[in-house]
Amino acid sequence: MPALLLILPVLAFDLWLLATTGKKLFHKWARPGAWPRLAAAGAAGVALGVGLAFFVKYKWGPAMRVSGFPVPAAFSHLQDGRWDDSLPPAPLRWAALAVNLLSGLAAPALPFKFAQFLRSVKAELRR
Repeated sequence: MPALLLILPVLAFDLWLLATTGKKLFHKWARPGAWPRLAAAGAAGVALGVGLAFFVKYKWGPAMRVSGFPVPAAFSHLQDGRWDDSLPPAPLRWAALAVNLLSGLAAPALPFKFAQFLRSVKAELRR
């Protein structure tokens, strides 16, 4: 279960980001006339989540490939000139895919959280 050491912190960060900034943005953008921004952010999040979970593949060296980001969902290693897939147990693989989808959904809120942080630092520096 060492995979949970990676899955749980990423899941906690995504839930925190959505619970703080995402909730504020939803209430701000859910007003009448502002729904196109909410729909665009939601569509971007879904597209990014699907891309992160199912289409992102990267190399960890000359003989290792990983699919899924930020939590790897599958590993492939080069043996005798062909790629050999190594999949984690199904519950961990599904958890990794779910966290990757959630990370994509939370990603559009990240710039707003960063801007909120900069505003609070600026306010502290003025005191």
